[in-house]
Amino acid sequence: MNYDLHVHTTLSIGENSVEEMAQMGKRLGLAGIGLVRYFPSVSELPDVEGIDLINSVMIKPAKPEEVNKLAEKARERAEVLMVHGGNYDVNRTACENGTIDVLCHPELGRKDSGLDHICTRAAHDNNVAIEVNFREVLENYKRNRIYILSAMKKNIELCKKYDVKIVTTSSAVTKWGMRSGRELASIAHLLGLDLGKAIETTTSIPEQIIRENREKLAGKRYEGVREVE
Repeated sequence: MNYDLHVHTTLSIGENSVEEMAQMGKRLGLAGIGLVRYFPSVSELPDVEGIDLINSVMIKPAKPEEVNKLAEKARERAEVLMVHGGNYDVNRTACENGTIDVLCHPELGRKDSGLDHICTRAAHDNNVAIEVNFREVLENYKRNRIYILSAMKKNIELCKKYDVKIVTTSSAVTKWGMRSGRELASIAHLLGLDLGKAIETTTSIPEQIIRENREKLAGKRYEGVREVE
């Protein structure tokens, strides 16, 4: 059961429709794809047979003070709540907020990895996952690609040290940018994760995030308590 939690359609910055991305996801053997919309532009998703369409909501804080406020507003509308990372102070604040599910591309636009031991300790304590974003590798070249790969490798080392969850995503903006779960997991493996742990970044970890948030949204899970049927 492979998942890609970060996919763009015409509902955000993507070139293809929901249906086209869903059909490609099925061809690639994905169990579900997270269709990202930028808060507050969050609309209902259609049903497509044969694949789980996940309501992924991205908040894009301009400064760290906005992280908590936007997260509080967006949380009840998201099955997966993501933060657009890159700014170190935003990265750190996101890692310190337990309502956030995934910090996306913390290395974006930087010459360093965007994380340190303070961020990753906080991410562990608050159950925030760190994203390995394949599009950042795919769309860059030469020196920029070297910086990005080096930054991702460092972040994986930090996540391993502090036992932080990692999710690997395509961040695709076209159907041709999508990848199968095994292909995405292979990127995490090449960057330093053991093969089993790399596979978890597209299987059990995203599945757990989706399941727990759906239970909360349905009123079946509370802080420290879960309703059992």
